[in-house]
Amino acid sequence: GNMKFRETDDEVLYLYPYFSLSEKNDRKSKEVYQMFKKGWDTYFQGICEDLFEAVERYFDEETRDWCTIAVAVMPSHIKGTYGEKLSEMAAELAGEFGFRDASELIQRTKDKVKSTDGGLRDAGAHLETMGLAGPVDGDVDIFIILDDITTSGSSLEAAKRLLVEGGADERSVIKIAIAKTMHDG
Repeated sequence: GNMKFRETDDEVLYLYPYFSLSEKNDRKSKEVYQMFKKGWDTYFQGICEDLFEAVERYFDEETRDWCTIAVAVMPSHIKGTYGEKLSEMAAELAGEFGFRDASELIQRTKDKVKSTDGGLRDAGAHLETMGLAGPVDGDVDIFIILDDITTSGSSLEAAKRLLVEGGADERSVIKIAIAKTMHDG
């Protein structure tokens, strides 16, 4: 196949553009919606395969063989919780490539009120509601932060800042989302 990541201006890698169902009748958006918002299993395997293919193209074999790569999961807006399908996908990704499981390293420490303004300037609001479960492992060369649907990128940016504050190298934190919200018009 030829699945590869697209990249936003603020360095979020993503697989699919995501259109809200009212804006556009887009098959992939429907699959993403039904998996992450409704918990359906129907498209899980296919989306995993796309993710594996994109990861394989992004990190060459040498990097995958020689670097210690860990997968962290973007927490949901509710304190102490993660999206079920997103966590399952992170586990599949770690299993497929032998990446380290850091799925609960980044935590939501208090509920986050969903923001309307978004934007990277909003990363600060996320930081106030997030923390690390423990120290950042110095053995890890590359951290992947996996998110389901990114809109402004501010929560991923906040998660990256947390890892960097914890000692991760800024260039070695890779922000990945399955889908990126698009607005027609």
